Amino acid sequence: MNVGVRPRIVPTSPRRATGFTLIEIILATVLLALGLTIAFASLHSANASVQRAELAAARNEHLRAVQGFLYRTLQAAQPLVLARDARSQQVTYFDGARDRVRFVAAMPGYLSRGGPYVLTLKLVPSAADSDGQRLQFAYAMLVDEKPFAYDDKLAPEDLLDGISEAHFEYRALGTDAKIGSWETHWNRPAELPLQVRLQLRFTDPVRAWPAFATALPLGFARARAEDAAPGTNLPAPTVQGGGK
Repeated sequence: MNVGVRPRIVPTSPRRATGFTLIEIILATVLLALGLTIAFASLHSANASVQRAELAAARNEHLRAVQGFLYRTLQAAQPLVLARDARSQQVTYFDGARDRVRFVAAMPGYLSRGGPYVLTLKLVPSAADSDGQRLQFAYAMLVDEKPFAYDDKLAPEDLLDGISEAHFEYRALGTDAKIGSWETHWNRPAELPLQVRLQLRFTDPVRAWPAFATALPLGFARARAEDAAPGTNLPAPTVQGGGK
């Protein structure tokens, strides 16, 4: 008996297995891109925050350094002759104006060649902003009551820039032996003021200038000595040191 070979019948599933469709691939790619965008945006925001914090810390550190320098410089002022009038022989120990302070003091050893120096703090127009100001520091060695010519030609150093408005103020004892009011001009060139302060405001409102005022120990000592013994010809005091 001849039996024919039956063809093999492969059962088929009603739902044939297939791969990802184009729409699914596009959707997955979009979601991945969106996730990466959010991740990079978060990273960039965190990095920007860190940079802003570091910049603010650097600005604050710079302000502390400048104020510390001003404290040390002003508190080192000495009653040495800054200038002398040839006719009246009137001497000037301290020259204080609204935009300038000049006096004689010792410089740190690593910055000087020894001896007294004429130190100048001055507010000048800003190089970057026509309406702004900057604070500069200049020095010149004092020789025979005159600034050393070479030092006097050195370019001043910029301490602060981006200043909107600033001025120096001075205070001394009044005729009633009480501390007087703040003035923008020092009218007693043959004396040292009791206190000096710098009022300052930056162009950038985010930057804040901490209140700055310092006492000049030699000026305070002289005023107290003259008040205790009026009319006496006392030598210049030699008190050193002082506080903020």
